[in-house]
Amino acid sequence: MKNEYYSIALGDLEYLQATLHLPYYNNIAIAAQQVAEKMLKSVVELSSVNCESLLRSHNLRALYDEAFKQFSVSPVNRGDLSMLKDYYFDAKYPGDNFVNVTEAECEQCLTTMYDVIDFVHAARNKLGLDCVQVDRKLLKFSHSTAKLSVF
Repeated sequence: MKNEYYSIALGDLEYLQATLHLPYYNNIAIAAQQVAEKMLKSVVELSSVNCESLLRSHNLRALYDEAFKQFSVSPVNRGDLSMLKDYYFDAKYPGDNFVNVTEAECEQCLTTMYDVIDFVHAARNKLGLDCVQVDRKLLKFSHSTAKLSVF
């Protein structure tokens, strides 16, 4: 793994995909947010000037807007980015805004993350940079088919 956003995001994605058989939707949603954030930062870092404060933020919409100014490729739904951004805190820490991510919401998080990866790959192609092939893997666990054992 290289010391760069793109490589770290790919490592995070590989780990996330290895956990898709588990019923921990909050953790998967948080991981999807992290992959999307690092992917966007990988493009912003390469194409924007004076972006240090943006690179320290977790604001997916702001990161996407900055990247989109440079690369008007494969648009991503900004509302979906907001939803994914909210999980960074709301699904991670206790408090008034804590949420339990549902299976459907988790699938939406994964779809949005993959849309961001497609956007980043299109931008990297414009820059003449290599891209790693990413398969769109979705959840392998469903509460509707799960059976719990009680000891």
